[in-house]
Amino acid sequence: MYKYIILNLKIMHQLECVNCQSLPILAGKNNAIGCMMRCKKTFLAIFFIVFLFAARAQDFGYNVIYEGIFDNREYFSGYNEHETIFGSRISGSVGASFDSTHTLKAGLSGFYEFGGKLGYLPPELLLYYSFINTAFELKMGAFPRLGIMDFPNALFSEKYGYYNYTVEGLWLKYKFGAGRLNAFVDWVARRDSFQREQIIFGLSGKQRAGNFLFEQYAYMFHNAKTLSNFTGEHIEDNLGACLLFGYDFSGLVPLSVFTIKTGTLVSAYRNRGETRDFDIGASWYSELVADYKGYGIEAFFKFGDKHRFSQGDLFYNNAERYIRANVYFTPLNFEKVKGRVSWSFHISNGVLDNQQQFSLVYILD
Repeated sequence: MYKYIILNLKIMHQLECVNCQSLPILAGKNNAIGCMMRCKKTFLAIFFIVFLFAARAQDFGYNVIYEGIFDNREYFSGYNEHETIFGSRISGSVGASFDSTHTLKAGLSGFYEFGGKLGYLPPELLLYYSFINTAFELKMGAFPRLGIMDFPNALFSEKYGYYNYTVEGLWLKYKFGAGRLNAFVDWVARRDSFQREQIIFGLSGKQRAGNFLFEQYAYMFHNAKTLSNFTGEHIEDNLGACLLFGYDFSGLVPLSVFTIKTGTLVSAYRNRGETRDFDIGASWYSELVADYKGYGIEAFFKFGDKHRFSQGDLFYNNAERYIRANVYFTPLNFEKVKGRVSWSFHISNGVLDNQQQFSLVYILD
């Protein structure tokens, strides 16, 4: 019976939501609201299936996450976009666990940007299977990137995370000793007459040997053609990587956290219609973090070639010399509630910009 319901759900989703994916040129309030209305039956059917499984599950739970976002970017240097992002996101999901290993979850996540129109940013579907044991973790479906995607800002910017809450695909984590390795596939956009097929593949890892730290990050963004194959449209490949080596001084100084890491950033880009060769960029990159009970400073240094990171912070793409310093404190620092205020200074090729941020996260489960 479950297979029959899931098959019908898949067919219904394809029939009722095809217009949401195949009409990007109609982006705007009316199309977004229409998309939500057409997908209404799909969402209801998804929750029905979860509740159906929950009746036979050993454990049934829920999770609600509220995020308040204020990000005022006083960027007048021309190396990044001057803007203010101010809004609220709420995500809710229900789940059924059949044992300590297998979980099925479904829900919705919505971001309302203050000053915008309600429904302009359509809600994102959460629907995924989760597996966890002592060595492996697996998520498959549409799941939140919060807490599992910890790439440097150079590769995946804060702004990208604001508007791309979910990973749609697969995420795998392998834990061993004092280390871990992650791999993911994110199906960003499905190919149709107007939309390019877009896929991100990524790898990351963190290891520790005593106080020595090792980190690796890499991704590939594949930007394929549309079905229409418009004139001048070509397949694009964009790759990025960051390798870091560092030391944790936290136990040697009277601070909660004190780490220094240094390494390299590498980017590679090609447009297959123009060349088969990659345009390579390489730069020196370092991080410093010092924190005492929620008060601290973070510093990031990049010197070298301009990069072409597809989802990264534009400062790394547009400036050869870049320094960022975040001064922050955490007035709300509880298990379920985190509030952080920060003031950031950006020096790009000797030109100063600044940024003020406040973030609030409240978890109810």
